[in-house]
This record gives sequence, C-alpha cells and structure tokens, in this order.
Amino acid sequence: MKISIVIPTYNQAGYLEETLRSVLDQKYPELELIVCDGASTDGTRDVLDRYSPQLAWWCSEKDRGQTDAINKGLRRITGEVWSYLNSDDLLATGSLARVAQAFADPDVVWVGGVSTMFDEKGERGRIEPVPPQRMRDYLTPWNRPMKYLFPCSNVCFLRRSLLNAHGTFDEALHYGMDMEYYTRLAFAGCTLIRIPEVLGHWRWHEQSKTMTDGVAYRFLQDEVRIAEHFIDRLPEDERREVAAELVQMRKHLAVRRAMHSGKDGKFGRLVREATANPALVAFRPWLGAVRETLFQKA
Repeated sequence: MKISIVIPTYNQAGYLEETLRSVLDQKYPELELIVCDGASTDGTRDVLDRYSPQLAWWCSEKDRGQTDAINKGLRRITGEVWSYLNSDDLLATGSLARVAQAFADPDVVWVGGVSTMFDEKGERGRIEPVPPQRMRDYLTPWNRPMKYLFPCSNVCFLRRSLLNAHGTFDEALHYGMDMEYYTRLAFAGCTLIRIPEVLGHWRWHEQSKTMTDGVAYRFLQDEVRIAEHFIDRLPEDERREVAAELVQMRKHLAVRRAMHSGKDGKFGRLVREATANPALVAFRPWLGAVRETLFQKA
C-alpha cells in the first residue's frame, strides 16, 4: 500500500533533515515523500538538494503560507493513504508499517495514533485522542470534558478517497486548518479509528508559530470560525448552547487579539475593538486589559 507524506516547510533547515530521516529510515517500501518549501532563505534548499533522489517531488517557491503548501503537495499525491508532517515534527519508528496494517481493512478510511510532545529536555506530554461525548464537543475546545478529540496532524492518516470526496484544506485558515478538516470529516460521518500507540513526536519549541501568534489568539480565532461554520449541523439543544458560548468567546478573542498588538498599540486596539462591539465595555477581561495597559503607560 502506497503511503504519501507531504511536508510543508519554511525556514526550518535546522529541523528538516531529522524530519526527513524519521520518514526515510523506516524503509517503508511504498513511500511517496513530497516536500513543499515556501522559498526558504536559511539553507533549506541545500537539504532538499541533498535528499532530492529520495523525494518523489519537491519545490522551493513562494506560497501563500502553510495551508497552501500542504494543498500544493496533496494535489501531487498518488498514494492510497496520505498524511502531512510538519518539518519540525517526527514519525515514530515503525509507524508507517503500523498504519498500513490498519488500512488493510478496506472499510477503514481514517486512522489516528498517539503523539508525544518533546523538547530539548525530552518528552513533556502526550496527545491521546478520545471520542466525543456529544457532537458539540467537536466545536468547543474551550469547553468540553476531554482535551483532545482528534489526533495530532503528524499521526493522522487518511485514505485518498476522503480527499477526493471532501477536498483539501481551507486556505482561509492558517492555524486550525487541520482541525477544520477533521471536523468536516466528522460531520460528514467519517469514522476515525484511534490506535493507542505512539506513531509520532510533536516538537515543542518557542520559535514555532504555535508558540507565538498561535497561543496568543490565532488558534482561538480559527476555533471560533470553525464553530460558526458548523454550528447549524448540531442538534437544536446543543446549537443553542454553542451559540451562547460563541457570544463570550468572540469577546475573549477581541481582548486577546488587542493585547497581542505591539506594546504601544494595545490601548488603541482595545478601544477599536470596543467600538466595533460595545458589549466589551461591560466585559471584565476587557476592563482588566484596559487597566493593565493604562498602568503600563503610567
């Protein structure tokens, strides 16, 4: 069974080779490895030149961001099963053989495993997906009884028939594009088979976009967009609950977005957010943020 792996990358030369080796060293016989680089300036091109004979296809050219890079690779794949792997993450030894074993059942279309989180000091946690209790759990990561519903993208594998039926990633999203895609599949009735084994490793480092703009507000921004898009597919009682939560989450998003502005622009951004949404002036987190910025100015 051919497995296609798409690696999007941009200025990750310090990690890219280790990522490539984590895939190639498995010696999986039917591997299609594709790398889409956004015209990096840090030596990535040298790494790709060196590994070119082992790649099915690669490019180094300007793109519209990570999601565009992933989709560019997905349009090239020919494997029966596919996944995308960030260029600072790793596959676990033997994971591709384990995935192929799971997909030997023709009824299986979606497989996810466990991913460790690691940094230079070692493992610092695990992402272990569990089934939802209610459909609304897919849309409210800020309020659900479990932390992870979907596998980390580095350990999520899908049959190509899903790509044909449901399209590629939404390029309007740059942080939660994988969560939107998996939510799209879940609401379409696709079944995720969860493998309770470590299939990959997610690198935790301060330079990643997850740890910069992502945790500041952009993940929340995409989560709100995803909930707004799929809310009408919920049962009526769950739809009412999520609609009420979205009113509050939009306020939290406005405050977090404003506070992530440049140091001198936070107060002005808070005022502009409140002008657009007057309900913020009675929102305690907004009032707290205003006090904080005024105190800093003083």
